[in-house]
Amino acid sequence: MSSATLEVKKRPSPTALAVSTPESFDSLASSSTTATTTGPSSPSSIDSNHRAFSISSITGRSWRSFSTKERPTTPDAGHSFRSQARRLSRSRPLSSSSHIDGLRRRGSALSDDHGRLSLSTTDSSSLATAASASSSIDWAAQHVEGSAPLEPDTLRLKTKTPYLVVTTNYLVKTKSRADACALLPGQATQGTLHEAKSTTPEPLLVIPTDAIVSVFAAESARPSFGIEVWWRTPLAGRSCRSDFFFANPNDRNEQLHLITRAMRASQQDDNGPGRHFEDVRPLLDKILDVAEPRLHQHKPEIFPVVPRGSTRKEYLPKLEDATKKPQEGPAFYLIVGTYLCYLVEVQKTKGGDPLCRHRTFGLVTLECFEGEGVLHEERFNITFREPFHVPVTLELASRYYRHIIRAFGRADRFLKPAWPQLWHTLELFRISGLTEPQYLVPKEDFGSFQRTLNAYLAAYRCEDVDWEINWKTRFAPEFRLLPGKRGPYSALQLLAVLRALRYNDYFNSLSFRNVDLSVLYGLRDNTLRKVNVAYLSRTCVALGPDEIETLRVSPVLHQEFHALAFCSETIRQIDFTNCSKTLASRLAQYRSHSPSLQFLTPILSLLRSGITKCNRLLVSGNLLPRLDVDDLAETMKSGAIQALDVSYCGLDDFGLRDMIVMPFSEYPGLLQSLSLSGNPGRLPAHILPGLLQYLSDIRELNLSGSIQAESYIKGSLLPFAALEAMERLEELDISGYKIDEDTFQDLERFLQYRSWRFDHGQPLKFNKLVLNHCGITGTQAAQLFDAIGADRGMHLSLSNNPIEDGIEALAAAIRNQHGPAALYLELIEFKHEANYLTLIRSLTHTRHLTLLSLAGTAPSPSSSHGPCSDDLVATLHAFFAHNPSLKYLDLSGFSGKLDDGQLPRGFGRSLAGLALNLQLTHLRIRNQNLHDDAGTLGRALSSSISLQSLDCRANNLNLTSLRFLVDSVIAQSSSTLVEFPLPRAERDAIWRTVLRGLQRTPSSAA
Repeated sequence: MSSATLEVKKRPSPTALAVSTPESFDSLASSSTTATTTGPSSPSSIDSNHRAFSISSITGRSWRSFSTKERPTTPDAGHSFRSQARRLSRSRPLSSSSHIDGLRRRGSALSDDHGRLSLSTTDSSSLATAASASSSIDWAAQHVEGSAPLEPDTLRLKTKTPYLVVTTNYLVKTKSRADACALLPGQATQGTLHEAKSTTPEPLLVIPTDAIVSVFAAESARPSFGIEVWWRTPLAGRSCRSDFFFANPNDRNEQLHLITRAMRASQQDDNGPGRHFEDVRPLLDKILDVAEPRLHQHKPEIFPVVPRGSTRKEYLPKLEDATKKPQEGPAFYLIVGTYLCYLVEVQKTKGGDPLCRHRTFGLVTLECFEGEGVLHEERFNITFREPFHVPVTLELASRYYRHIIRAFGRADRFLKPAWPQLWHTLELFRISGLTEPQYLVPKEDFGSFQRTLNAYLAAYRCEDVDWEINWKTRFAPEFRLLPGKRGPYSALQLLAVLRALRYNDYFNSLSFRNVDLSVLYGLRDNTLRKVNVAYLSRTCVALGPDEIETLRVSPVLHQEFHALAFCSETIRQIDFTNCSKTLASRLAQYRSHSPSLQFLTPILSLLRSGITKCNRLLVSGNLLPRLDVDDLAETMKSGAIQALDVSYCGLDDFGLRDMIVMPFSEYPGLLQSLSLSGNPGRLPAHILPGLLQYLSDIRELNLSGSIQAESYIKGSLLPFAALEAMERLEELDISGYKIDEDTFQDLERFLQYRSWRFDHGQPLKFNKLVLNHCGITGTQAAQLFDAIGADRGMHLSLSNNPIEDGIEALAAAIRNQHGPAALYLELIEFKHEANYLTLIRSLTHTRHLTLLSLAGTAPSPSSSHGPCSDDLVATLHAFFAHNPSLKYLDLSGFSGKLDDGQLPRGFGRSLAGLALNLQLTHLRIRNQNLHDDAGTLGRALSSSISLQSLDCRANNLNLTSLRFLVDSVIAQSSSTLVEFPLPRAERDAIWRTVLRGLQRTPSSAA
């Protein structure tokens, strides 16, 4: 069985930092096979028959290179990885202490780390003095597991066939079978000796099985059947490699089986991978301290590994391929941290100190882990891929192969606990023959979203993003991505958030309000693999092949919002308000002939297919291209959308007709919320009564500024029968439409019907009516108040209406305790101060009004712009002091280029009444020039026992007045104030004023 060759791009070589570690070579003399923390307990490599190797010894030797086409590959029966072509080069001197030359590489992060450790020997002794080391081993006590002849060395042993013997604790290579039998008495039982030996022969090579890092079938183009063995030397940061070639595959497979069996036996007695890196542990810990400094509580997993294939060519380009001579090189370690994975290379400098450099990969960028679960296989490929980059594949091998699989599996499950296990098996961990493991990982709040987001941000090397959980929404909890405090988010930051939300089943709604998603517009992150394509839902519902292929070649925005709508079983609503601020410039850049927002198309497609629960879309503030309008119209016909907000989306008359009128007329749906305000297009008034009959399930209907009045049409815009039929209606907004008498009478009748139902224990859900800028007079407002009745919990907005006309009638209705629980009378200019005082006096003694907003409502400024009258101050003082019901009050002013809506200067004296109020908890009083009256406000705050929030922004406060307000709150030990918002821009303006005052010269001050 063969697999395709995987490639790795080269990267730039980092600068080297030298580190050494204490290491004793005395362990070579020990005959114990038990692993220690300082190194192997037996010789790591012995070659007594070879002289010291040098460059001069190969001078004049011809250099040969073979291409893949020139060299035949060797079938590798019983193993999954195909033998790959190698480029032959001169072998490195076995006693050389020079480090690997710099490599030009590209890919993931690359770093060097170093420290000072001491070495007791030099690396020249790691492959020499075999006689003294091997003589300390009691060969007679070694149990022979098996042996096989090797291919003869045509250069040295022309008449003898070298032998490989596998014992309990060692791999031994001898010159001949006779030497093997003489050295190992147990070998003699497997055949007849050719010649008796009077002295014990010296082995060519001895490898302790507990020092072996990996053993696997040689991946060379040589027409032989080889085994490649890598083992760790007693020297810090060094490893050795040797190839053993056999005449037939049976011998090779049998010896491979015996070696791995001996390794497993020795592995049961040691402490796992830890014994292979204790000498360089300080270096490895330093890498983690720098890369993941805040995660010391998570213990990393470290494994010795061996590079293969393209990874070996990248790291060890001068390593000779398919050679029978032992070669010495750097040691490699694979570290699995909390969020990141590291491939660490440890080698030695000329000074004998270990040199450490590493590459970093995000664990969530794992694209594929390939391998075989057969008994003797130790080779595996790990592919990582960052967004918008080519994949990087690490071809490795390790005796701890299965430990590595479990480490990556646990890490992936820990970082993405919401993802289905089937996805990991199908896409990430392609390991045939291995039982699918079950990992138990700890959970966190919010579906472990924070953990997953941190992993993606670390993998993409991004700064943190600002987000919060919103509980004050219909579909709580809602994830809300906040606009960046340090500027717009980058494409990778947004991508990290979107992928962290995938499969999350904690949130019921998502909000990207005021976050520019256009930075992802037009970007593509397509590969031949399906790892970015969310074709499997959380409940394991899979898409078809055609749908998968369409997704695979789609833009990033399409892919990610398809994933959010398809993978989660809980997301009901997504808020896209003002998410395409820079779309116009992006469209000009890409010159698309069929522009689209890209994030709507996949959700609408899923809605038409009926395989998503995300049926509430808020796209206010995004200019909808024609393609999206047509897509929305088609989806509206299916009746799959429950809520749609297309306010301020640039829809013209044709767009409203195609998206709203025609779908409802032909395909009545189950729409629950609809907002059309702020569009240049209008709905003709005559079609609205007929349209309402199709909205029997509507709950929120916002037609503000969207109704075209028609003088030639008679009858009510909102017939009572249609309103009565909408049992689920909660909110209605027809602002901007000049209400005629018929429509007003039907509204009044409907409010009376609501009051009657309330009195008979069958209350309607209708609780909010918005009639801003509808020409409502004070007399008509009084009629609405009387229709609502007393204490009915209604919210009524009559902003920007001429209620001064008939103010006495309205004041009388208020004094009779009729009216709503929340009242909005904003942006109303009273021509006569007396009429304003009449309204305030009537509001002073309300018993059921809890929320009142008079923002921008004030008497018309006098021609002299004089101070506030004593009568107005006294009336407002009484209002503040004696109102028994208000909890939320907004008296903010309005200041525009053409109009003002502020109370006269000096009205702040009336704020002294707050000291006597026992009910008011939230007061907003912005833009009212309170600088001169800050003392009065401060004294009131020091006496207030109910106020919890005070918002007095934009009042020209200086440092002195602001400090007085703060000191007044602090001085009261029983103060209830918990919120005093002051934006950073206003604080900076105050400090700039202070600095300008300090910089004045005496002459300028004079």
